[in-house]
Amino acid sequence: MTAPDPLLMCFGTSEVVPPPQRMVVGHMSFCVDIDGLRNLCWKGREVIRAISWPVRDENWGTMRPTLIRENTEQSASDLHHQLHFQVGNGALDCQVSIRCECDGVLHASIDLQASADFATNRAGFTVLHPITDVAGSQLQVTHSDGSVDCTHFPDRISPSQPVVDIAALHHQLHGIDIDIRFDGEIFEMEDQRNWSDASYKTYCVPLVQPFTYIINAGSACRQSVQVTLSGGDASSSAISEASRLSVVQLHGCAPQIGLASDSQWTVTSDTQALIARCAVQFILARLQLTDEQSDLNLPQLWPASDELEIDLEIVLGNDTSLAELTRLAGQLGTSAIRPNHVVALPEPYLASHQPVGPWPEGPTPRETLKATMDAFPDAAIGCGVLTNFTELNRCPPEDSSGAYMTYGNTAIVHAADDVSVMQTLEALPQIFASAEALSPSLPTRLGLISLGARTNPYGVAPAANPEQGRKALAQADPRQRGLFAAAWAVGVLSACSEQTIEAITLAAATGPFGLVWQPQPYPQPWFDDESDARLFPLYHVVRAAAGMSGHHRITVDGLPAGAVAYGVRTDEEFRLLLANTSSSPQTLSLERAWHTRILDSQSFTEAARDPDWLMNTSAQYCDSLNLQSLAIAVLTRPLNPTDLSPDSTPDSTPGQDH
Repeated sequence: MTAPDPLLMCFGTSEVVPPPQRMVVGHMSFCVDIDGLRNLCWKGREVIRAISWPVRDENWGTMRPTLIRENTEQSASDLHHQLHFQVGNGALDCQVSIRCECDGVLHASIDLQASADFATNRAGFTVLHPITDVAGSQLQVTHSDGSVDCTHFPDRISPSQPVVDIAALHHQLHGIDIDIRFDGEIFEMEDQRNWSDASYKTYCVPLVQPFTYIINAGSACRQSVQVTLSGGDASSSAISEASRLSVVQLHGCAPQIGLASDSQWTVTSDTQALIARCAVQFILARLQLTDEQSDLNLPQLWPASDELEIDLEIVLGNDTSLAELTRLAGQLGTSAIRPNHVVALPEPYLASHQPVGPWPEGPTPRETLKATMDAFPDAAIGCGVLTNFTELNRCPPEDSSGAYMTYGNTAIVHAADDVSVMQTLEALPQIFASAEALSPSLPTRLGLISLGARTNPYGVAPAANPEQGRKALAQADPRQRGLFAAAWAVGVLSACSEQTIEAITLAAATGPFGLVWQPQPYPQPWFDDESDARLFPLYHVVRAAAGMSGHHRITVDGLPAGAVAYGVRTDEEFRLLLANTSSSPQTLSLERAWHTRILDSQSFTEAARDPDWLMNTSAQYCDSLNLQSLAIAVLTRPLNPTDLSPDSTPDSTPGQDH
């Protein structure tokens, strides 16, 4: 078997992403590439996550820029960086200028010139503010009429724009004064944590204006952003001795692990056999229901059993009567399918609507919930949405009469670069906490949590991605096949460990969210040519997580930045998943020795062909780990008398439907 190249093992693609240029002027530093300025720091501390200049199409997809020219001039006291690029096959010409001075002033401008009528949902500057130590902090806003308001960055995730009509912002972070001035457009702020972006975003144009607008041929517009930084102390650059990882707490129960199923994702019998070995607890099947439907277009379901539940997501087609739910329940009964959990929603609610509406005509979510309860009296009936937390936050359940709440997530709504996607792990705990606050009496059963976009609530459809690049709002993301998705999934599990989440759907059997290779309409490099290599790294993470379900969760202390952990205590042992989500190797020191198996570029080929790799590969007994970037470690350790007991720690998680 030929081993794939390292990039493909990590990212599912051999595409080379040029590293951004790092710029330093006095106490200011940042990285810059064709998409924007990232990680703006003052005295070593991040104060602005990004200043970018995306151009969005009519479906909110980010248009790919074509670089024309790039130039940097720097002296001892200042820096001037220029970018010239085009989008839309040259229909929109864009020139960016960034000037920095050593006294802490950065001025960015963009000139947009249309050579033909150019349709866009957004074109120009966005400023991303970090969320760590910013959420809930004070914010001063200057409006276009010169008036000043004192407010704060939202703590719980805001469903609507927390700040509008922005001419300038002022706030402090780490004792640093941050002043930002905007010109050339009307700016407002949204809470990007809604989409799992780890940022607040100040952007133009306001959402009260039509989404799609035209930059007329021959017209030009100019925008500018000025950032002034002052004060604060330099961050310590000293490297302390590595902390030792230790188990410090027992709490709750690990959630059930499920796989999404859809009639569009054909599953062969040999794939079913491989998935059966994952021992997931449920299949989450999505059905499209219409009035004219005579035969059920069921996803390929595995036979229901005491060990494997069938849960249903039902999409009621436009103008479909709620009475069709009763007919569906009868048809499922004749098929011997007894769903344990059911959630139904009219199709118009798969689109995103502002919190103030207007809302779709026809059945409401509340009316649909009642009809679903009547149709499926023996199932637990859920409320919520079949898309992202964004839509749940904008249209929360009107009451708590459902048995559980549900929603999903995609990591690539606004940005698809590796750094931004991994940063979504920073926002997920805040999403889970904000969702729980919407209906605190209901447990959560998470729908599909994935890199790619199952649907596009903000446009007609997910973005086409036949070339398998890193593309925002694409359904098929190449990283699904690499170590990247596996490490990210460990981060997702880690993020949900503090919440009352009783189930989570991490993938599908095959297709754009799959664990197992099958031929697809898009290329799957290396896997397409290796007949006995069928398993993506995520397969083994899902299998390990499924084996943890129902056991007491553990909290791990001493994790360095970029490392994530998820684990449990069984009656016999501790089990732990560790992942290095950073771009650099990491050495982790363990408080005690563990039996360790590592999934990385060295073991990728073996793991791709052996569904029992976790059992068959040799374990090392060690008290330290050297993890490559995106490596995953699977650890076990027998209990001893000094270990934590579940009886000593209260279980705060509601009972689960195991």
